[in-house]
Amino acid sequence: MAHAAQSTILARDIMTTDPITVDTTTTARELARVLTDNNISGVPVVNAQDRLVGVVSKTDLLQWCVTGGLGLGADDLLPTLAKRRADRFDDLGIVEDFMSVEPVTCLPDEPVNAVAKRMAEEQVHRIVVVDERNEIIGIITSLDLLRVFPS
Repeated sequence: MAHAAQSTILARDIMTTDPITVDTTTTARELARVLTDNNISGVPVVNAQDRLVGVVSKTDLLQWCVTGGLGLGADDLLPTLAKRRADRFDDLGIVEDFMSVEPVTCLPDEPVNAVAKRMAEEQVHRIVVVDERNEIIGIITSLDLLRVFPS
C-alpha cells in the first residue's frame, strides 16, 4: 500500500466493530476471564448508559494485583484469576478501581495515519472509535495498524 493511499484509509476501514467491553463494576476476576477467554489484552469500559468512560488492559490488572500483594508472577496471574475455583480472589476490586479514565479515542472518519500518530504519541496499543455521543462503534489496535503500514 503506497504511503499516499494511507491518508485516504479511514479509521472505519480498519476498526473492529462491536468490540468486547466491560462495565465499571466488572470484578478483577471477571476481567481476567474476559481477557483470557477472548485472547485479548484490553477492553473499553462503559458506564450504565453504554458511554465510554475508560479503558482497562492486562497491564492495568497486573499492576493492580501486584500492588495488592497477591504473590503471583505475571505469567501465573491471569490464568489463576480466570479459574472458576479461585475464590480467594473474589474481593480484588472492580474495574473502576484501576482502569485508565482518559481513553484515547478517534472518530470513524479520521485518516489512519493520524490515528497511528496519536497512538504513538500517547503510547497506547489500542484506540477506541466513538461517535459524536461518545458511544463505542469500534476499536483499532496496534496490530490493525501493522496491517496497513507494512514494513
